Amino acid sequence: MKATALTLEYRAYAPNATAKKVALACVAPFLGLAFVVAVPFAGIAALAWMGAKAFAAAYPRAARALKNAALFLAAPFIGLAYALALPFVGVGVIAWAALKKNA
Repeated sequence: MKATALTLEYRAYAPNATAKKVALACVAPFLGLAFVVAVPFAGIAALAWMGAKAFAAAYPRAARALKNAALFLAAPFIGLAYALALPFVGVGVIAWAALKKNA
């Protein structure tokens, strides 16, 4: 890195470029396998989504009742997620406020 009064020159230096390439070559088959395994589940989810939309269009009253029942069953898990996330969000807000005050 060479600094002058007007410009700052930066040269990229990658000491382990070969190791990175070897690691990526070793991980690539597993990444491909993850996609091959995930694609059928994504297709089933898309099919279920389209079916749910068609059901909701055909039977709006039943769809509203099923939505309310699903939200009732999901509410404890949503509350648990909020309770688990709240301390981390609070620490983030405090850190952000501290950094903003010092800046």
